[in-house]
Order: sequence, then structure tokens, then C-alpha cells
Amino acid sequence: MEILSKQKTLLKISFKPIDQGILNAVNDKIWEEKDIESSGFQVTHPEVGEAIFTVRTKSKDAKSVWNTAIATLTKEFAALAKQKL
Repeated sequence: MEILSKQKTLLKISFKPIDQGILNAVNDKIWEEKDIESSGFQVTHPEVGEAIFTVRTKSKDAKSVWNTAIATLTKEFAALAKQKL
């Protein structure tokens, strides 16, 4: 993971290797925030590329929105792991 750009309302992060499932889960969680202007990721090449994840907010700190989404997903996955199937 490498931060490509970090401004108050913009965060761009590069991921190598890529786990699109986790990035999709983070993206879904970010979109639950009301202050989001845009959020998503683009894969530069399906086999050898990287994923560039971009979060743009209207006014909130983009890094805080990212961190909140990660923290929420961590709690949700931990609760899921404790369930007996």
C-alpha cells in the first residue's frame, strides 16, 4: 500500500497486490457516509497491475473517512469470525 495523494478532501492509495473483494467492501462502507463526493478504485491491469483507490469528500477529512470504514469493517469481520456456522 502506498499513499499517492493526501489532501483534506482527497485520498489516493495504490495497492499491490490487489484484493478486489476487500476493496469493494471498503468502498461500500465509505459510500454509507453522507459527505462522499466520489469513491472507488481502478485496476491498471488485471494480472500485473495495481489498484488505485480514490476517496473524495465534500468537506470531511478523506483519510478519516477511510480509517473509519476500515475500523468498522474490522469490527464486522471480527464479529462474523466469532459466529458458529
